[in-house]
Amino acid sequence: MSRIPALSAVAIAAAGAALVLTAVAPPANAAVPTNAAAPANAPSHRGAVQKAADQLVADGVPGTIVMTRRGGHVAHVTSGVSDKATGRPMDHRLLFRAASVTKSFTSTVVLQLAGERRLSLDDTVEKWLPRVVRGNDNDGSKITIRQLLAQQTGLHDYTLDPRVMQDPERTWAKAELVAIAMETAPKYEPGHGWNYSNTNYILADMLVEKVTGRTLGAELKDRIFVPLRLRHTSFPTTSRAFPGPYVHGYFGGHGDVSTAISPSSARGSGGIISRVDDLARFHRALFTGRLLPAREMRELTTVRPVVDEWVEEDYGLGVARIRFSCGDAWGHDGGFPGYRTWTYTSADGRRQAVITYNESGVENDKRFQTDLKKAADTAFCS
Repeated sequence: MSRIPALSAVAIAAAGAALVLTAVAPPANAAVPTNAAAPANAPSHRGAVQKAADQLVADGVPGTIVMTRRGGHVAHVTSGVSDKATGRPMDHRLLFRAASVTKSFTSTVVLQLAGERRLSLDDTVEKWLPRVVRGNDNDGSKITIRQLLAQQTGLHDYTLDPRVMQDPERTWAKAELVAIAMETAPKYEPGHGWNYSNTNYILADMLVEKVTGRTLGAELKDRIFVPLRLRHTSFPTTSRAFPGPYVHGYFGGHGDVSTAISPSSARGSGGIISRVDDLARFHRALFTGRLLPAREMRELTTVRPVVDEWVEEDYGLGVARIRFSCGDAWGHDGGFPGYRTWTYTSADGRRQAVITYNESGVENDKRFQTDLKKAADTAFCS
């Protein structure tokens, strides 16, 4: 399930030794607070989640965080380390790159604009971004905004191109990333298939800027971050540093890649930095109808079944529905070099789970996939 907007498995192999690693230490005064305890859930639930988290570490991730909600009760379980160099334990108050979980945020902004009648989901990309999607049978006049958000455009995913990682510190313009995708013909006629492409959400980022005259970051802040009090969520576009204490992310033999890659190669497809509690708060507000009118909520949650690598899900407009043993969950997952996050929220917001860990090199392992699925079901259902 490729959610790595800056680096795919293909790209890392091609880039090879070109990945330049740099380390940016957190500020000296950026100690993690120690007085923010959360209410505990039932001991049996917490023990089951702890066992599942420990298994993921045994499978090869340095550390993991699992946040769960049952009604008004929130619990956090951690296992392993957030920094292999220092042995610092994982902590649920640390920041991490949420990656493609960003797509749910970006989609929400676009749907809010639709609710305000500032655009229509039936508008074509060409109407708002003339001459941007063209060449090699790519045609923005045939692609609607709805198809962008639903991943039904057929457009090539720019992250598969090794050039994106040949100079990982490079600042990429959105138009440059789209231009890379335009070098490849579409996989199918828009609306007649499904493929996960980060290109769609770079275009959505550009669309928000064109419609509002403001950056996506400004819209995210005013529409979502501030109203929901997501005080530990940010949307960097060029800086590789974290704005506070953070989880160090690792990518196999490349080591610590936490600050090695410019987020400019992710942007509206995967640029957000956050904490587990902020992500849970956003998704709870979204799926309980606090952020979108009823019509746009129906658009958001109109889904089609897809199989994305090893995960079966129903994909809507920047959100997905996953079936668990206790019922359905809504959310999105995200992967950025060194980071992977999975979010799950029930439609009534009373049941939640967020799982994040800091290693990108384990997910092709079948045992890890099995244990991750068990961990997700345990965290959401037990």
